[in-house]
Amino acid sequence: MGLFDLDEIENRIHVLEEKTMQEGFWNDSKSSSAVLQEMKLLKNKHTKFVKIKEELANLKELNDLLLLEEDTELVKELLKNTKGLEHELEKFEIETLLSRKI
Repeated sequence: MGLFDLDEIENRIHVLEEKTMQEGFWNDSKSSSAVLQEMKLLKNKHTKFVKIKEELANLKELNDLLLLEEDTELVKELLKNTKGLEHELEKFEIETLLSRKI
């Protein structure tokens, strides 16, 4: 699975959700617990990735506005939000690398 491949993540979540619907799934608590844990990690990863993508789109829009008309306050906001997104990306990358299966 790719580190940042949303389609693969969504497909894996779907596969895991289908497993939880199978007869006898809940009979093996160790196995069901592992599936639920993986599903939770993938959903969390998906949510964070989508949030980062949305923030990046917002920053691009803000940058486009600044290309049309210079505004000191918007420049400050763009720089602040870019720094915040950079921090979130670094955290996300570390979390993703640490959670990878070897």
